[in-house]
Amino acid sequence: MEVIQKMDEVDYSYTSQELNEWFGLRSPNFIFGVIATYLLLIYIIVPNYMKNRPPYQLKTYIVAYNSAQMLACIYIINEIFRITSTKIFRFWECSMFESNTLAEYLFNRVTYFTFWLKISELSETIVFALRKKQNQVSYLHVFHHCSTITLVYLLLVNYRGGSALYPLMLNCAVHVIMYAYYLAAAVCDAETLKRLTPVKKSITTIQMIQFVLILLQAAVMSSSCVIAPMVVGYYAFVVIVIFYGFYDFYRKAYDASLKRS
Repeated sequence: MEVIQKMDEVDYSYTSQELNEWFGLRSPNFIFGVIATYLLLIYIIVPNYMKNRPPYQLKTYIVAYNSAQMLACIYIINEIFRITSTKIFRFWECSMFESNTLAEYLFNRVTYFTFWLKISELSETIVFALRKKQNQVSYLHVFHHCSTITLVYLLLVNYRGGSALYPLMLNCAVHVIMYAYYLAAAVCDAETLKRLTPVKKSITTIQMIQFVLILLQAAVMSSSCVIAPMVVGYYAFVVIVIFYGFYDFYRKAYDASLKRS
């Protein structure tokens, strides 16, 4: 098993044990509370509030949100390459960090940042509800957001290996493209948006390829990395369910033969 060496001699002395004491990581109760609040908001509180009100447009917020998400994902990708350089592409290798190194410090910082970024993504569904687009609050959408938060939480409290940065890098790369499309959709006219339809199809394809690569790494990690089998099993289950959801959406949205039937 490869060990990522010290990147300098500065003392970066907060350990994984100390990381588990950071806000939101001390127990799973915080995550359960966030998810429960999220479900109440999108299924009960906001729909009831909007029942006799016109939909909000929220265009300014949508533009700002998509821009911020793009920048956040670019920041994460940059930090991952700062930690691993090109070793990130050797996803079949397990890597751990030496204690009190810059690499461990950066790993803890970027994964904790990702934890809060994923929580911020829950606001997307609340915006759907405020705009009275409840049809977009699909089971896949909700499952995707809830399960992603739990996966990042499990990463932070159960696995401190550099191998976890590979799926994070893939996900952020896809999200840069995805949020760029959403940003364009928010500011472009209807005719321009129609021309971007092939791009939307390509994004769905890229997302599915991402999940295949993530599952391939999960298969390697399950046999060669020191990680709890239950964590790997839950991780693989979530990715498979989300992959199927995207595949089903792709068939229904873009398969011409299905549209004719």
